Amino acid sequence: MQLKTKIDGVEVHFPLTGERLKIGRGGDNDVVLSDFSVSRAHALVFREQDAWAVRDLGSTNGIRLNGAPVEEARLSDGDVITIGAFELEADLGGEPVTERSGTGTLATGIQPVANATIVRSLADFTAQYGLEGGVIASAETTHREGVDAGRIVGFLTRLAAALLQADSVDQVLERVMAVAFEALSVERGFILLQDEAGEVRCQLARFGKVTEVRPQREIPVSKTILDTIMVERVALLTFDAMSDQRWERGESIRIHQIRAAMSVPLWSGERIIGVMQVDSPARVGSFDQRDLDFLTAVANYAAVAVERLHYAERVELERAWRGRLERYHSPAVIEEVMRRGEAAESATKLRAAEVTVLFADLVGFTALAEQLPPEDLAEILEGFFTFAEEAIFAAGGTLDKFIGDCVMAFFGAPMEQADHAFRGVKAATQLLDQVDRWNHRRRDLAQPPLVVRVAVNSGPVVVGDIGSNRRVDYTVLGNTVNVAARLEEQAAAGGEIVIGSETQRLLAGRIPTQALDEIRLRGLRLAVRPHRVVRDVV
Repeated sequence: MQLKTKIDGVEVHFPLTGERLKIGRGGDNDVVLSDFSVSRAHALVFREQDAWAVRDLGSTNGIRLNGAPVEEARLSDGDVITIGAFELEADLGGEPVTERSGTGTLATGIQPVANATIVRSLADFTAQYGLEGGVIASAETTHREGVDAGRIVGFLTRLAAALLQADSVDQVLERVMAVAFEALSVERGFILLQDEAGEVRCQLARFGKVTEVRPQREIPVSKTILDTIMVERVALLTFDAMSDQRWERGESIRIHQIRAAMSVPLWSGERIIGVMQVDSPARVGSFDQRDLDFLTAVANYAAVAVERLHYAERVELERAWRGRLERYHSPAVIEEVMRRGEAAESATKLRAAEVTVLFADLVGFTALAEQLPPEDLAEILEGFFTFAEEAIFAAGGTLDKFIGDCVMAFFGAPMEQADHAFRGVKAATQLLDQVDRWNHRRRDLAQPPLVVRVAVNSGPVVVGDIGSNRRVDYTVLGNTVNVAARLEEQAAAGGEIVIGSETQRLLAGRIPTQALDEIRLRGLRLAVRPHRVVRDVV
């Protein structure tokens, strides 16, 4: 049960926990309303049997209950008491008062508004200070009574400079906490960030002069307060959480002896990425509304800096992913991986898959190597590998490796491709067409023609990063690969594309083929029946 009002746009709560609550302008009241429309001793809210009542204390302007003047009246849930320029709503929870504690004043003995809670929504905060985009633009937003405004300007200026130089999230949090401790009368501080799973975890704690990064011990942050901030998007100041009715169900508040505390969201625009809390467990009433606004501004600085670093990390990680993927995949496949939000580590993780494997090599290259100078051989290999890469990437395939004068590729990974067999054969056809055109140009230059043979086979494999601690390659393993290699060596003639029986089945007649005689491949127990792709020679 409590009285609620708004002061300077901030919602303030006054719990009804004792026998009486004296309201007025004077400093000896339990609730101090600093306005000349309020008398020094204006009104008294008190227990009357099992209910609450309000009484005028001979004030100049009197009191009103739901708009009607009264001298004394019982209160019901939702009643509005008008005292001078203030309206206080009675929040009695719809239940009668059954407990009594203390006499004469609040049970806690706390003086003016010492056990109230200030609830400050981010919407009110940004509206009051005219912020655009949720970024603090002026030190005026954090001016505090009793503190030289120049010091606040200095705090925020130094903080902004420090955050620009910070190159890690830990540095950001440490510098933000240092400013809070320098500017405010606090003894403990905690910063919690929300991870990708939505869990809020403590990233930094400070006890006096001791700072702990990702502390292992239990931290004195109430889940009740934490949930309130994250869900309701508010900043909270409690003068004494131990006696504040708003948190009476927060068991951790009592366990951790949380007294005067401020808890604010780490906010950047519409995003809330965490919570910052500072407190003074030994004292009550240590903070005021301007302290809360100052800490809210500091938390905004922190959130913007953290988001900046996270963005830079994501950009660098994406650059590394692209560099990793570009070794094997076409630009189209890379864009699809990135569009789906898959990291290279995820896209290249070892797994089972159904793919089509392609092997292609130059026939008679060993003999050419004996006849031609090294620079001519290098030119031939460069041309052949370029044609192979273009054909493989055009079909959305993955370039596995170059082995001497041989090219290995596969289709159907890292992205699943239902038509991987068709893609593999199309890539093989394009490669041979390119070599045929190249030979026309070579003949015009009186250069010997080059002959390429290709084999394509489909089936189950294990695909992913395979290698040692120092060298890892993205490749495929399994009998499907072995069969493809043997078909290229034993069944394919120069200028031909030979495919396995599973590849021929998956083509479903889309590309014409011709059955060949059954053959027993070296190193394999079972015989296979390959097929030759019927193609028009360029």
